[in-house]
Amino acid sequence: MTDSNTSMIMNDREIAERLAFLRLSPRDIDLLKALHSSLEGRHAAFIDDFYIQLQNFDTTRNLLTDPVLVERLKCKQEAYFDRLIAGNYDLDYTKDRINIGVTHHRIGLKPQWYLGAYHYYLAWLLPEIQQQLANDQNACTDTMQAVIKVILFDIELAVDAYFHADHEMLRLLAQVFQSNIEGVIITDIRRQILHVNNKVAAIAGYRNEDLIGQPITLLLPAQERETFISHWQDIKQGEPWQGESLLQHSQGNLFPAWINISGVKDETGTVTHFIVEFSDISAYRTAQEALSQRTEELARSNKELEQFAYVASHDLQEPLRMVASFTQLLSRRYRGKLDSDADEFIHYAVDGATRMQTLINDLLAYSRIGSRNKPFEPVNLNSVLQRALANLHVAIEESHAKIVYDELPNTHGDLTQLTQLFQNLIGNAVKFRGELPPEIGIKASDADKCWRIEIQDNGIGIAPEFFDRIFVIFQRLHNKEDYPGTGIGLSICKKIIERHGGQIEVKSDRGQGATFIFTLLKTLTEETN
Repeated sequence: MTDSNTSMIMNDREIAERLAFLRLSPRDIDLLKALHSSLEGRHAAFIDDFYIQLQNFDTTRNLLTDPVLVERLKCKQEAYFDRLIAGNYDLDYTKDRINIGVTHHRIGLKPQWYLGAYHYYLAWLLPEIQQQLANDQNACTDTMQAVIKVILFDIELAVDAYFHADHEMLRLLAQVFQSNIEGVIITDIRRQILHVNNKVAAIAGYRNEDLIGQPITLLLPAQERETFISHWQDIKQGEPWQGESLLQHSQGNLFPAWINISGVKDETGTVTHFIVEFSDISAYRTAQEALSQRTEELARSNKELEQFAYVASHDLQEPLRMVASFTQLLSRRYRGKLDSDADEFIHYAVDGATRMQTLINDLLAYSRIGSRNKPFEPVNLNSVLQRALANLHVAIEESHAKIVYDELPNTHGDLTQLTQLFQNLIGNAVKFRGELPPEIGIKASDADKCWRIEIQDNGIGIAPEFFDRIFVIFQRLHNKEDYPGTGIGLSICKKIIERHGGQIEVKSDRGQGATFIFTLLKTLTEETN
């Protein structure tokens, strides 16, 4: 017996009371036992005929498509009817009958089919009784009455099982209804409130008794009612509606809510009730507004920082050019004329000024990506690639690099920036090479709304723990003596790609080469540009 059925099992006293109410006497028990003895092993024929009858109805035929299941059910029902007239109606018998009723309910066998089985059983059994007791009319009548009493006892147990199963389902649904994290209201076809769950009071402040019988519009401020009611005609046709609306708290204040309304249909497809679910989205709206404000502030701050970086790097160029010029003049004029320490100090000054010039030029290039945008235009990436390769001609020749590429697609973008993008990535593949000459492959593929571009090399590779770091401005993985540069190239690539609505990532491992993968939107919006 399952836990859900334990609560409905009756005790010996209640079983005795039910049997006494049906007037099942000791003589009835004796007559039933005698009948059971005479019919032993003969119920199988009745069960076969009964299942032939069940195949005449769509409902039962659809439940009995599995032959293995059918044979198992036949065996159980043969035992069921055999036990019906065995004359022993104790607690174990009652548990068995209730379990069978619950099982029939679970598989979808309605009470009408459960009760119909007794009709077929009596149609088979009564002629058997008449034939066996034809010479004793009183015994024949009393046996028939005893069988009917037991059947009535069984039917009552079955009804109890069906009722209990339905009650448990209703209890479960009620628990779900009350524990829903949203406010739930059930209305009739006139939009009058029939039921509300506890969450309604928590959200809107109304007590349940204040809402029952009231129109759903009680929760709406005047300015929302006409718009809200206009949705009900579609909902009556069975179309659910969801959207945002203002609701009115019991204390009068308004709050934004997300609302779902759906119709409940009867067997004919007619909407008979409405289910209204809603939640208070005030916190969500507040967070959304704060996020929007923060985004605007960050965009403004970023714009100001870009402008500052541009102005600072631009204005620093002239004084730094003077410093670099005079330190180089000192180097040419006084190299070897002073002591070795002076030569070393002058070398450091020249080197520092030169590197500072390179750094400022790179910073200026980085700031220009966001502060000096050119309108996007149609761009052929094959032309972009050729421009980048022309700019890298000397480095490619000196390193004996081999570059293989597919036909590249057309897109929209900034020709100069896209050229810089390819130049930086291919230049890195040439720069960070291993012992073998660089081999660089470039290919493109369609990725729904984007073009996916891959640039693969056979260079020194990148350890996975540095994947995020390499795209950060001024971050270097090698010293300047081994691989010169400012560490800004990949940051520029990332910024160019993001301006074009794409993303960039790297796949690599130390000593295994690297593949840089980036996407470019096929169609660019004004917001992207």
